[in-house]
Amino acid sequence: MILAVLGALCGLLSGLLMAFFYAVIYLPTRYLIDADFDSFESLAVEWRVGLSFTACIVLALIFILLPNRLHKVGVPYVVERLNYHHGNLPVWNAVVQFFSAAIGLAGGLSIGKEGPAVHLGATLGGYLAEKAKLPQYGVETLLACGVAGAISAVFQTPLAGVLFAFEVIFLEYRQRYVLPVLLSSVIATLVSHYVIGPLDIFSIESISSVLLSTDLFIACFVLVVFIVLLSALFLHTQKSLWRFSGMSIWWRFSLVAVATSLAAIYLPESLGSGYLSLSRLLSGDLILYSLLLLILVKTVLTAFTIGLGIPGGMIGPTFIIGGLAGVQVALVFDNSVADVALFALLGMAAMMAACFQAPLTALVAIIEMTHSSEAIVPALFVIVFACLLMRVFFHQESVFVERLSFMGMSSTISPFQRYLRHHTVKPVAEEVLLLPRVIPIEQVKDLASSMVDYVVFEIENEWRLARRIAVLDALKTLEQGPQLWLVSEGDRVKMDLSLALESTLVPVIDEPSSLEAMLGWFQKTGMPEVLVAVSDSSFSLVSRHRLDQFLLKSD
Repeated sequence: MILAVLGALCGLLSGLLMAFFYAVIYLPTRYLIDADFDSFESLAVEWRVGLSFTACIVLALIFILLPNRLHKVGVPYVVERLNYHHGNLPVWNAVVQFFSAAIGLAGGLSIGKEGPAVHLGATLGGYLAEKAKLPQYGVETLLACGVAGAISAVFQTPLAGVLFAFEVIFLEYRQRYVLPVLLSSVIATLVSHYVIGPLDIFSIESISSVLLSTDLFIACFVLVVFIVLLSALFLHTQKSLWRFSGMSIWWRFSLVAVATSLAAIYLPESLGSGYLSLSRLLSGDLILYSLLLLILVKTVLTAFTIGLGIPGGMIGPTFIIGGLAGVQVALVFDNSVADVALFALLGMAAMMAACFQAPLTALVAIIEMTHSSEAIVPALFVIVFACLLMRVFFHQESVFVERLSFMGMSSTISPFQRYLRHHTVKPVAEEVLLLPRVIPIEQVKDLASSMVDYVVFEIENEWRLARRIAVLDALKTLEQGPQLWLVSEGDRVKMDLSLALESTLVPVIDEPSSLEAMLGWFQKTGMPEVLVAVSDSSFSLVSRHRLDQFLLKSD
């Protein structure tokens, strides 16, 4: 129940955060230069060049002044923190991501807002989990809620947001998380729809029917080959640039400024995310002398910008590149306007699936965006073949997985780690009785009816552990005569536990978030047992032996 409530709250806050992010990007271009967001080709050439240069200079200054630990942003960073830092995402990195992405987008750099949105949503979910003091599986659930809510708010596609969280971030489907994540996604979509309004990203009329002919599938196969080649170009360009990550920020960002300025002069349609260019192309308002040139420039420019470290997203631009590729293939086959729209959708789905290895996310996204299921069969065709060809011929995983591999990190955790993270310490914890150091004899006698095996008491701010049966054995020594542990207070006779029995000094820690954290504590300290503080006045005993037994039974 608590996860459902927090998931709903995460969805609400994600929707509001994305609306604010959208406003920060949109309002400067709308009110300062009197142009719609992403409409850079309508600006004078000096404005286009000036914006791109200014954005790169400002970003370079920001990253030079900031410490290196704040340079890490984006989807790969989210996966890194999830796998290696238990989902703990620093808030200041998200702040850097927010403003740096807004500056880059407002400056016309060829990046997207969806990757930064994922980072912001994940940080929000992790922050709520930390404040609620949730165990590890709760942290991961809320992190997934934040990611799904952010994607859903940006695209207004709730189910695609959920699938994105599982396919791209977790790289697996987790049924345990589904309900809170769905709730977060739906609420974020509603908030986005209410605050921003309907996001009719593309002016694509409803596709009434799709004739499954041989010609259609030949065209689809040509589209798949084109998309796979573009995806390979996109990924290999980035991989070749990752090697220059040690180069000065000034040099890297200056190269991006020069490349973007050249594009701003000769092909301004390649600036920004590209949504408006594709929408105008589909509606017939935009005439290009070479659509193929735009596709290639957009692909290389986006890979060049992201590969050299500009803190933006690549989900939106790759979506657009695929749509433009679909239009190009449709025009080559001399199809009708309706078929052009269909192939634009197929291209978007295939490109997203090929670059991010997220087939179901790509399929559901185009269905939710067009409110039509007519394209399912050809979409499945291009999605499946695009993913397979990327794996078979180019041996490429998701671009995020490739980035982490380049950094020497794994994009997944072992099944053993996952099992430990999904369990709290409760299965291996033993109840203990908390006793005062000096205890009345009557209370000692009552221990005979208790089923708890261990007792703890405090001596000079240190906690001592003893077996309950040892306390009862000490009581039996009264039959042999007065004992040193006897304490008389008026008419009452008491036992001083520190004198009556041998006890073990045992450390006390706060309750770990998972069994993985508990195992890590044992490995680090080498201690055989520990008291876990469940509350201010309640403890549980966890021993390494009992933990090992639990893991052996689980195997």
